[in-house]
Amino acid sequence: MKKFMKKAITIILTCVMVFSAVTCFAADGKQYYDYGTYVLLGDSVASGHNDLVYVDSEFKRVDDSYGAYVADELGVEYIPMACPGTRTIDMRYMLEDDYPADDYLFHDAHDAEVMKARIPEYRRAISEAGLITLGVGGNDFGTFLTWVIADELEKQNSCDEYVEALKELLKQGGADNDTLGKFDKAVELAKLMGAMPDLLKVLPKAIKYGIENFSKNWNIVIEDILALNPDVKLLVIGMFDNGVKNEDDAAASEAGTTVPSFGQMVVDAANTPMKEGAKKYGYTFVDTTGTICDNYHPKKVGYRHIADRILEALPDARFPYTDVAKDSEYYSDVEFMYTHGYMSGITDTEFGLDSAFTKAAFAQALYNIAGAPTVETENVAFSDIDSSDPAYNAAVWATNNGVLNAKGGKFSPDSEITVMDFVSSLVKLSFAGHFVLAKVVKTLVLAFNIIKDFGFASFNTVLTRAQAAQRLVEYCGL
Repeated sequence: MKKFMKKAITIILTCVMVFSAVTCFAADGKQYYDYGTYVLLGDSVASGHNDLVYVDSEFKRVDDSYGAYVADELGVEYIPMACPGTRTIDMRYMLEDDYPADDYLFHDAHDAEVMKARIPEYRRAISEAGLITLGVGGNDFGTFLTWVIADELEKQNSCDEYVEALKELLKQGGADNDTLGKFDKAVELAKLMGAMPDLLKVLPKAIKYGIENFSKNWNIVIEDILALNPDVKLLVIGMFDNGVKNEDDAAASEAGTTVPSFGQMVVDAANTPMKEGAKKYGYTFVDTTGTICDNYHPKKVGYRHIADRILEALPDARFPYTDVAKDSEYYSDVEFMYTHGYMSGITDTEFGLDSAFTKAAFAQALYNIAGAPTVETENVAFSDIDSSDPAYNAAVWATNNGVLNAKGGKFSPDSEITVMDFVSSLVKLSFAGHFVLAKVVKTLVLAFNIIKDFGFASFNTVLTRAQAAQRLVEYCGL
């Protein structure tokens, strides 16, 4: 008996070891793929920069950073290649041979020759990674304002004293002394020295410089990374409004009930090409709305929030649908809808990519996205859908909220959803329940873009389940 038990235990342990080499289990039961090596790319947010206590985060592991949290959860080799102050231009310098960059390369915070010496290691890490997260963009839009402003004013030979004061300000440390904070100080100096008119004159040009550079370089950076490693699992970390300071702010931000701000407009502008690139290149965009910050960088809870969003975005190794290939343009969308419990397949192993999207499936998806709220079903009856049907509660919820209709006591669960049906229901849903103007506006924009993509003469075109999944993922990201 003892020999049998010993042998049984040995077999069980062997199976566990073999299986764990392929996947990694999460505490919530999610099963991750074994990525082997996780490479972190990006700027000070990616590196784990702290507003309150200095942390040496340049190409180093920082505890309580989102990269460290993710690496520990996955149990993989972790290679941090993030560096404070990084812009898309700086990344191109690291990724491309003989790239000329611009006058603000590493903005005097890092010696260009030292960074150049890191290039072989940087590229090798990317080429060998199983998983990469890329978090960059904030510096393109904001950090370099002070440098550009000082240069533009100097070119115009105006406000010499103010320009000298700006230069002294810029000498006060490099990227680890937060440069967005320096812009705030630059504004205060302008007020004290009577230079506000001159500052306001060059500010639009400085902002335009950042926006144009980001728009120009974003896709190229993605292409450079994928050229080095075309098979890597790449996640792009979206920007967030650093005006979120506590849990109440975070809840309002995620619900879309915050008052529109300049910061949020910048974030939306930056996230747009990131989201568009996800469709073009097949990477996964990670929405980080609701990240709680100190001044300009996340607090510990904020970094944990970003890490959780990344882990949520990673595919479940138990993905069951054999008709959705990993290289399919719809894989990440179907995986997202399945992992979040928003859509299921037409069978246990078939998603039905090209099958028509039915009214019952649409009701169920919207109901699940809404959190599967409790519904009163006592006084509701459909002649064509029984109360025991899994989609019954969803049908009641959808009709009660005016999102979908039922005619003559019939819900018509098998009817096919057209482009017009789809966008109309999304718009109706944005008005249902708690009215949030920002969500309504974003939904209207999404509806217009869906119609534009399908063609303005295609209102009666029936959506496939794959197309519906793709568009519902976009809706979830509003």
